[in-house]
Amino acid sequence: MANRHKDFNELVAQEFEDLGFAQAYIANLINNEGLSLEEALRESIKSMGLQAFAEKAEISISYVSDFVNNRRKWSTDNLVKYIEQVFGLKVKMSVESPKGEVA
Repeated sequence: MANRHKDFNELVAQEFEDLGFAQAYIANLINNEGLSLEEALRESIKSMGLQAFAEKAEISISYVSDFVNNRRKWSTDNLVKYIEQVFGLKVKMSVESPKGEVA
């Protein structure tokens, strides 16, 4: 069974080579699953592979590993920067009232 898990992880990591897939994956985590920007980025990095993310973000794998394993927090500016650089997505932030209306 361990082999199936490894094969599945490799298959998902390969899917991240398709920018459209990667964009849809992280957007879904945020917009449909309710994950925060930070949580969604962590999950996306785990799925695509730390080395692949580090190369695309042009940062060290140890820096990525520390973030993924909650040993380091990234500033909002860095979260936005890496999502734009690696996934080609723009991040917009808004404030809403409790009734869901944009303030």
